[in-house]
Amino acid sequence: MSAPRPDAPLRSVSATTGVRLWVFRALALVAVPALLVVGLEIGLRVAGYGRPTGFLIPDREPGMFRTNPDYVRLFMPESFDLRPLNFRVAREKPANTLRVVVLGESAAQGVPAPMFGFAPQLRAQLRALYPGRRIEVLNAGVVAINSHAVYQIARGFAAFSPDLFVVYLGNNEVVGPYGPGCAYLSSSPPLWVIRASVAVKSTRTGQLLGALFAKVATRSKAVEWGGMSMFVNQAVAGDDPRLETVYRNFEQNLRDIVRVANDAGAPVLLTTVVANLKDCPPLLSLHRADLAGDELARWQREFDAGRVAWKLGDTASGRAHLEAARQIDAHHAETLFLLGSLELQAGRESEARKFFVEALHWDALRFRPDPRVNDIVRAVAAEGGKVRLVDTARLLGADPESTAPIAGRELLFEHVHFDWEGNSRVARAMAEGAVALLPTPENKVFLDANAAAAALGYTARERFNVLQRLAPIVQSPPFPNQVTYPEDMARLGRELAMAQVASRSPAALQTAKRVIVAAVASDPESADLAKLEQEIADDLGDLPGALAASQRVQKLQPYSYALAADEAIKLARLGRYDEAEKLLRATAARCTPREQVALAPAFGDLFARTKRPEDYRRHLDALLALVPNDANARLFRARELRGRDNAGAERELRAILERDPGQQAAQEELVALLLETGKREAAEQATLATVDHQSRNQANNLRAALFAEARGDAEAQVRFLRAAERSGPVNSGLELRLARRLFDLKRPLEGLEHLADARRLAVIEGDAETIASIDELLKQLRGA
Repeated sequence: MSAPRPDAPLRSVSATTGVRLWVFRALALVAVPALLVVGLEIGLRVAGYGRPTGFLIPDREPGMFRTNPDYVRLFMPESFDLRPLNFRVAREKPANTLRVVVLGESAAQGVPAPMFGFAPQLRAQLRALYPGRRIEVLNAGVVAINSHAVYQIARGFAAFSPDLFVVYLGNNEVVGPYGPGCAYLSSSPPLWVIRASVAVKSTRTGQLLGALFAKVATRSKAVEWGGMSMFVNQAVAGDDPRLETVYRNFEQNLRDIVRVANDAGAPVLLTTVVANLKDCPPLLSLHRADLAGDELARWQREFDAGRVAWKLGDTASGRAHLEAARQIDAHHAETLFLLGSLELQAGRESEARKFFVEALHWDALRFRPDPRVNDIVRAVAAEGGKVRLVDTARLLGADPESTAPIAGRELLFEHVHFDWEGNSRVARAMAEGAVALLPTPENKVFLDANAAAAALGYTARERFNVLQRLAPIVQSPPFPNQVTYPEDMARLGRELAMAQVASRSPAALQTAKRVIVAAVASDPESADLAKLEQEIADDLGDLPGALAASQRVQKLQPYSYALAADEAIKLARLGRYDEAEKLLRATAARCTPREQVALAPAFGDLFARTKRPEDYRRHLDALLALVPNDANARLFRARELRGRDNAGAERELRAILERDPGQQAAQEELVALLLETGKREAAEQATLATVDHQSRNQANNLRAALFAEARGDAEAQVRFLRAAERSGPVNSGLELRLARRLFDLKRPLEGLEHLADARRLAVIEGDAETIASIDELLKQLRGA
């Protein structure tokens, strides 16, 4: 062995020192930018830049937290302005309190009427089961979110000593944030990318960078939230490979929600989600990818003949043609749905269920959960931990393996949102599952349907209000794509008319008052009951009572500009103008520009009552200086001008439509103004100019059809009548007119389909004379 060199120790020291210097420099390269970012973040917070992004943020009430109106901006554009329900919760849970957190999307929130959803019904059941306890059921359901957002919400609630999490989740995994059917975010990135993105957006630095990028990236107009209609071009077929990423992300998010809850000491009630199988036809049907040419033409002939036969009630012919179409293309969702309905009519429920489930699977607008989603819920529930499954999908007939009657309109309004009966049954199942995870109840008796309705103040008056909230949802795309849309709208219109009569009678109002007084006495902490008390007092002309209830609502809920505006209107109606104006001006000073626009009608009401039109004009001037391109603000200006300066009003309305031809309110105001001032030709031109931009404006479509008829343009009349048919409720008379025009144009199969629609509507209308005349015409057509 050779002797060591004399400089070996020195070389070793030098090498070690070099490594240390390299490490130090590498750390410096990382640490310096990190310190700069931390410094920037601290500086932005000190300067008040940005906003908190947690689901719960400190309230003005000491020790209390409230839902964050800005929470959804973590996942969606600010212009959507979607918000959680408005409630507060104490950081330190009061003694003797059971705190239950409900997580989910719009079905969990209770759309269309959250105060009657399954969350408040669950609270009513738990109050009956635990009469000696204070019950909190905190409804954290939010419209349009999915498990990526719900996971973050669960993390926020973990610090608030929950006793139970109830998770009703899975409807929006494809169409919600980061899903392949999402209209506003990149689709299906890896889960770690999604969570990293949310973490960055949660910082003030991330918000600053996002704001700078938005200014550089685009100058286009902010997109307003358009509900489900925003997603009509976001097709995702049942065999789309991106769905596998959706399912993996959902499973991991659900597993992490359970972990977060269990780490906080709270058990979890996982529930499968319910879809309307029987009475919700597919929203978008696609063909298999290789269907083309003669084969596609043959499919079209069979399908068209089968659909017309189905509408006419000719089951044998309908089944033969539709089965032939299915043999050509087994992926077409509407074919499968129509076959399922024929099987159900024949009493073969098991076969019908298979067809309905297949139709749901191939529906390319994925607003209903595929059975795979519920399989994941069951699998996560079976993994152990403090978790229990409530299989509502099987219980309510929405699962392939269910033995219950197939889920339909008896339980759900449309695709996934529950009617009173559906919410009631889900709440009862959840309550039964909850008592297995909570302390032993003092009472063993669950509320029946009548007792639950009394506890929530649900009467005939409220039934009408719920249907009113539902109507705009189901009259908008994508629902007009459904094969049963005309009869669904006719059925809803008839139900609305009957509910309105039942709700507005003096006896109904007195019943509503009696029920709400008893409910409030039993549950004085409920803001929802206080709101109902206010509305009923309004209906009865009890202004002092309405004002008192309005003020009580504001004590029970966190600050809201809408609540303050409501109180100001009531003060003005009572002649307390100074108080009303003081409240409105104080509220406006705290509002965002969007909220200030929403306050304008309250200011208009005050200035009209105090005969101060010039003050209202100055208010609108200031508002338009703040938001010069806001359509609603300009619409208020146009309405203020009508009568005293019709030319100015017309200019304002035309300016709105030039900027946004889809602005329906401006269109109706403009046409009404033109007709009032004798400008019929201009009204016709205005109608036709926007008809292609306002497919949902039924009044405009019907006007266009009348103008076309007056000109003798049958082709245009058919086009506009069809648009009217797909933009709201129509009657059998319109369908008959459409059928006759199509027969005149030598388009018999189309005419026959609308004749069938006319008969189906006449049945709903109870019009025996029209049914008989259509039957006679059909007999003649068959003979020919």
